[in-house]
Order: sequence, then C-alpha cells, then structure tokens
Amino acid sequence: MRLKPSALKLTALSLLERAAAVARRRRLGFLVDALGPYVSRPFERFELEVDGVRLHGRDLAQLHYVRELRDHGRERTFVELLAEAVPDGGVVLEGGAHLGFVSVHAARAAGPNGRVVVFEPNPTVHDILRENLDLNDVADRVDVHGLALGAERGTVRLYLSGDTSSVFEAGGEVTSVEVAVARADEVVEGPVDVVKLDVEGSELAALRGMERLLEREDAPRALFVECHPQLLARAGSSRDELLTWLHAAGYAVEWIDEAGHRLAPLSEAWDGDYVNLRCLRLP
Repeated sequence: MRLKPSALKLTALSLLERAAAVARRRRLGFLVDALGPYVSRPFERFELEVDGVRLHGRDLAQLHYVRELRDHGRERTFVELLAEAVPDGGVVLEGGAHLGFVSVHAARAAGPNGRVVVFEPNPTVHDILRENLDLNDVADRVDVHGLALGAERGTVRLYLSGDTSSVFEAGGEVTSVEVAVARADEVVEGPVDVVKLDVEGSELAALRGMERLLEREDAPRALFVECHPQLLARAGSSRDELLTWLHAAGYAVEWIDEAGHRLAPLSEAWDGDYVNLRCLRLP
C-alpha cells in the first residue's frame, strides 16, 4: 500500500524526532536547535484525516496538535459526548475553535438545518479554520466571529504562543494582538442547545457573558467546559469557583476521562493539567 504524502511526512518527522532526542542525550542539543528551523520546513504544511475529519495546517505546532488527536485519541470521548448532546437542527455555541476539529463534529451533529456559532479570537488561524470548514462541507452552517468571549464588551490583548492563544500572558516567546471582546448573549440570538468552551482560563468570564442565555426557559441542555486550574488561577479564578458557578447555574457536572473513555464524578481525582467537564441541565 502506498503512503499518502502527509503520511510519509509523519513517518519522516517521527524518525527525525527520534534522531533529535538521541542527539540531545549526547549533548548535541545546540546542533538540533540550530538545524531545527531548516529541517522542519518541509513538514509545516500538512493535511491529515482524524476520525473522519480532514484537517490541514501550516506549522509544526498545529501538526503536533493534529497528531495528538489522531495518534493518541486526544478529545475523542469528549467529541463523542458533545455530538450525542447536539439535537438534529440544534444550535451550538463554541468558544475557542482553533483548527475546527470540534466545530466540524458539532456541525455534522446539528445537521443541515442546524447552526454552530464560533468565537475564535486568534486571527492567525481564521483562514485555516474557514478552509477546514470548507474542506469538510460544513461551512454553510458555521458562523465564525473573530471575537474573544468575556463578561463585558471591550478590547483585550491576546497573547499567541505556538498553537495556543490566551488573554493572560504566560511569559516566554509570545507575540500579541489586540482583539475585541463580546458577551455571547449580545451576539447570539435565540436559544442555544449546547455550549463548548476552551478559552485558556477565560471560561468563567465567558459563562458570565452568556448569563441571559443560561437563564432562559430553553437554556442550553449541555455545557462542555475546559477546567485547567493553572490557567484559571492566572485569570484570578479557580477550579472551585468555576464548579460552584456551574452548580449555581443549575448544571450537574462530571469530568470526561479520556483514558478510560467514560464520565467520572467530581469526587474522583483526575490526572494531568486539565480536563473537560460535561455539565447537564438539571430538570
């Protein structure tokens, strides 16, 4: 069987990564750092399929993210649970779309009569996000807003590092850009069925900016919210504050155990820096 160009690239990249690891163990890291930018250039543009979704990107950080999705099942259980929660013809509100992997799954679950409203403040991924939506034939049901979600309208500095972006500076090599901030409930009209938030520590602010949507009689039936205690602390919040807010808003909360492919109670500790939470509206 002949390998496709992207598969060949991945095979070659894996071999180069192993060689680089050996070189570093032999104290040749300076050589790896010097040659890295030149050797990596052929691998920066790619197109790969992950669980039926075609994704392309333009740099190694994006390739690393897609490899994590494809080879290690990152977010697989999360995406399955989210798709199950979206009704046919439903509306999904997504904060933080990145390359559009979750956006495509949400749009397929919503169907041709559904809608996904995406908020992605990072301008460096907008073209790639839209191209991936086109590539998967769902662009007609996805509205993309280049806005950050928050509790109040305004502007904020967005810090870009690798394949992540955050309104909270983490140090290290970053670039920054000023972006507009919006309250979701001032942009999205009508009921929303499912909310997904992955906004690098701004989850609580984003939730406070959609309080009117959450207080409706037809409030979202499910919220999928990233919980990253370190990023929440950088935002002046905490895991406990986020969980307390979700419970007060009328949601039962569990965390998604990707390794075990299951939902787990909050009484059970999780490994790793972060988890995704599934929050179901209480009757």
